[in-house]
Amino acid sequence: MMSDFGQKGVAMNHDVTSFSAEYKKFLALAKTERLCVREIASRLETAGFVPIEGLTHLVPGDRIYRLTKKRTIIAAVVGRNGEKFRLVGSHVDSPKLDLKPEPFFSAGRLALMKLHDYGWIKPYQWVNVPLELRGIIFTRDGNEVEFALGENDSGPVFTIPDIPPHVAGSQMKETMESGFNVSQLNAVAGTGSAEAVLDLLKSRYGIGKDDFACADLCLVPHQKPVDVGFDGELIGGYGQDDRAPVFASLIALIETGIPNQTAVAFFVDKEEVASTGDTSAQSFVLRNFASAYARLIAVRGCDADSLLEGAESISADVTTGFDPNFAEKFDETNIAYIGGGIAVEKYGAAGAGKFRASEASAEYMQVVRCILETEGIPWQTGTLAKLGVGGGGTIAAFLSRYGMDCVDAGPCLLGMHSPFEVGSKKDFFSSYRFYRGFFNS
Repeated sequence: MMSDFGQKGVAMNHDVTSFSAEYKKFLALAKTERLCVREIASRLETAGFVPIEGLTHLVPGDRIYRLTKKRTIIAAVVGRNGEKFRLVGSHVDSPKLDLKPEPFFSAGRLALMKLHDYGWIKPYQWVNVPLELRGIIFTRDGNEVEFALGENDSGPVFTIPDIPPHVAGSQMKETMESGFNVSQLNAVAGTGSAEAVLDLLKSRYGIGKDDFACADLCLVPHQKPVDVGFDGELIGGYGQDDRAPVFASLIALIETGIPNQTAVAFFVDKEEVASTGDTSAQSFVLRNFASAYARLIAVRGCDADSLLEGAESISADVTTGFDPNFAEKFDETNIAYIGGGIAVEKYGAAGAGKFRASEASAEYMQVVRCILETEGIPWQTGTLAKLGVGGGGTIAAFLSRYGMDCVDAGPCLLGMHSPFEVGSKKDFFSSYRFYRGFFNS
């Protein structure tokens, strides 16, 4: 069931507190990319959005979406000027631990599961924490089995144990990378042997050993999003990169009435693995949507190329917040601060000489600034880290390759890519307000 958020084309009377409460509900439901897209689709349909397939024409105010392989979804509200897109793109995937195609083995009188890290993680952060098994698997006869083990407090969870400090003298002298590395990401699946666990899965779910080759299964942290700090101004939880911008832009789109330009929300998969694959920002899913839209808008000369090249866009992704425990890693005059509002980064992924940077023009930054200031939205500029320390990427490079204007804008986080990321309620709310203003200005 949806709350009062997202009634068709109506800006609701909510504040930081009510928005944050609804966001935590969303975060608890959207623990994988499939679950995230499922929740997005459910909320869109409740708000009157319909699949673009089967439509014969589009008029201003129409609310549409296109789902691709249950992992990427694009939604739009047709504007009065249907030849122009204003697009906010965010990604539905987050770092996790995928099960390998043949996951089970026996060692030390235990059954263990071999895992593969998805996205950029520090392996040591994922040990000694409870993990849920999520995803789908197909049996030989074609039945789809969905796993949500650990979703409820009564269900089993999984974990990756580390050795205790009593026997870790040599380990503690190693680097973080070698002290616990990805090859040691083996989760406890049960006692006894791998064969015993496989027998249990066969009897309980009808799953055979070779069925794991036809599965999308992963381990994600078993925890609910919670308030952090005495004042409760922060939210801690898994997957806020990038589901904080996902939720903010989703609610912003749902609350959009009839905009001047067509408002498009692009919820895309595979960002955490460099946007590769058939549901990623480098695939043709956005172009395919634009082509379908152009055929229905009935405007002479409107095609996918002109729609995408003439678009204005936001790469809605999180960024690093200043962490005083590691102050030496940041340029303190060019870093986003927790509670400082949405962070707008003129360029990202920049190393020496802005190598591989996607940079917004001065003209487009002025457009963005005008929206922020007109709406009275708290905002700040920033970069990911001090030069030479590190970097990262977003989907901005893959949006701007169409020729559209693009800039990165989203909340900052502490503990990014860990099982427990922390961000400010005020920053999440500022992001939502900006995306809504961007769609409607």
